[in-house]
Amino acid sequence: MTLSCHLLIPARALTLISMLGMTGLVGCQSIDNSKIEPITAKAPKPVDTDEKIITFPQSGDNEYIGSWKLPELPVESLNRFDWKLVRWVDNQDVVTHIDPHVYAGGNTVPPLMLDVRPSNLVFKYDCQRYSLHHDGYHDYTYSSYGVTTTTPASCLINDTQVASDISEYLTQLFPKYGRGRFNLKVISTPKQSPSKKLIPYELALNAQDKQFIFEGTAKKLQPISGLPITYEFLKTYRWRLVSAVDSDHKSITEISHPGFPVSAYFGYPIYNEEHQVGFSSDCNGVGGPYILTADNILLIGSGPQTMMGCDPKREAAEDKIRELEQLSKSQLTLEQLSNTNIDDPSLPYYLLTQKLDTGETLIWKNKKIITR
Repeated sequence: MTLSCHLLIPARALTLISMLGMTGLVGCQSIDNSKIEPITAKAPKPVDTDEKIITFPQSGDNEYIGSWKLPELPVESLNRFDWKLVRWVDNQDVVTHIDPHVYAGGNTVPPLMLDVRPSNLVFKYDCQRYSLHHDGYHDYTYSSYGVTTTTPASCLINDTQVASDISEYLTQLFPKYGRGRFNLKVISTPKQSPSKKLIPYELALNAQDKQFIFEGTAKKLQPISGLPITYEFLKTYRWRLVSAVDSDHKSITEISHPGFPVSAYFGYPIYNEEHQVGFSSDCNGVGGPYILTADNILLIGSGPQTMMGCDPKREAAEDKIRELEQLSKSQLTLEQLSNTNIDDPSLPYYLLTQKLDTGETLIWKNKKIITR
């Protein structure tokens, strides 16, 4: 059975959440992996341990797309797309389609978008943001650790009731402290239909007894300034923080003490993994997985850390860097200076500027070559 619906809100009598079946979601259940079935492709069940390959064709617009290996989809690949909710499937296998044409103009509801990042999913409704933190990937599922709702200062949302309902719904769908489990699965790859219409990428988010289907559109890359930045370049050096200011251009005192400088490592040795970043003030260290996009956006997740007792000021520095960096999004810019690197005259002199979405600006200097 297939239902069709329009996301209009006459006098707030109908909301996006009612279309998603929120009224039928009660309590915090765990996902039953044995019941998860893709609805448009012959993909393996989540419990299938055989490695499968989905190859993405090269194109002029998306030449950076390579291959995805299932069952664990690289976050770096998923992040290259804007995902828009187009339908959902309830526990009775009833499919509800969301008409994308009602998203534009008039008294309409904006689409519910999904951004896949390291260690978290970010749902977007209008200017509202809902960040779902998850930890690990075991038995083909992720474990949820709570939803954080963020309203930017400039956000003048049209319907605050819908935004509040989405927050409540996501909190129920993804309960705290690992009690909620979910998985992601590509169920459709681009191909032409008999009518010559291009069928886009589709991503299924399976949570509890529901399946949410998102349609993917490649993100538009923004122009970059400065020198090119690559994973290989970032992990070549240890980086020392030389400047840290907040959105009002005032010094961030917790991490501006010369007596206990803050360092960054990309390809953090303690994790022994390629795309891991770590920050340390010679105490515990904080960090997690990271993504570097083609337009030099840095996305950082979160990861485990030690709990050794440290000097109070040093602990305050690491607490602050954790607050700034974990689960963050920032723009990187790289420049090379012509004068000598006073720490090591044999090294080129680079400054890496990190402009965080939250308004802070951190400047890092290459300090030492990392040997592996």
